[in-house]
Amino acid sequence: MDFKLKFTPKSPNQRFNYKQPMLLTGSCFADNISDLLKQHQFHVLAQPYGVVYNPISIAQQLLASFKGKTYTENDVVFHQGIYHTWQHHSVFSTSNKNDLLQKINAVVQESHAFIHQPNTIVYVTFGSAFVYELKDIPGFITANCHKHPQQNFNKRLLTVNEILRCWQDVMTGLPHVQFVLTVSPVRHVKDGLFENNVSKGILLQAIYELCKQQSNAYYFPAYEIVVDELRDYRFYETDLIHPTAQAIEYVWQQLAVTCFDELTQQFLVDVKALNAMRNHRVMHEGTIVHDKFIKALKDEEIRFKLTYLTSK
Repeated sequence: MDFKLKFTPKSPNQRFNYKQPMLLTGSCFADNISDLLKQHQFHVLAQPYGVVYNPISIAQQLLASFKGKTYTENDVVFHQGIYHTWQHHSVFSTSNKNDLLQKINAVVQESHAFIHQPNTIVYVTFGSAFVYELKDIPGFITANCHKHPQQNFNKRLLTVNEILRCWQDVMTGLPHVQFVLTVSPVRHVKDGLFENNVSKGILLQAIYELCKQQSNAYYFPAYEIVVDELRDYRFYETDLIHPTAQAIEYVWQQLAVTCFDELTQQFLVDVKALNAMRNHRVMHEGTIVHDKFIKALKDEEIRFKLTYLTSK
């Protein structure tokens, strides 16, 4: 008797290698995956604009990074003593306008250089198809409302065609980038359960069409792994919205098996072993046992560096 749906994700046409630079952007689920990549010593740039949920803002941010956009005072908004922009998360917000511009332009420069590297992978997590448009600027979609009054915005659902038009421009403009598209398993229950399902459906359909049309687009089914394969509230936090660390770890394992080449999978095994040694607490410093352990750790670090981190 089976108590779990058997599910085998499809692999990309070309599996990924640990040496490839990876930029992660989108919802908070992208943060979860980027944390695991960093733990395993991948070359990662995470959330250069901060957490963002809708696919239009994510696309605009990627294009701004690729073009090396310079943000100016015209992009800055002042509200309740705080400066911010409509395209950045509130982690960038500050009481000093010049500090804000310096901070965000430095990050743009970093992401600009990062995304121009060869064989770059951009891992994107769409969170919601709901967007907030400024009433004062028709058609202007914000990445973050920054607690401005609700009456300043029009809330609506994106259409599949809107997402397609925007992301076709991004993917054709960045042909050297391999895009890994995902949908966040986090439920946006504040929109309503029915509305959340409609939103996720729009995102999934848009990604389905993009993967048919664009050779550099690949869908990794993080959403289905949590919602359909695990399919149990034991794998959600007490808010019943966010996946637990155990669920995130399972998604990570499926990502590794599905998307990483054989060398990278062995790399992950050796990184885990090396991290375990580094985190091991040895009692009684200065003893023979302690000295032997320190030597073994140094030898393993040298072996790891020669095997994986030295250019050949």
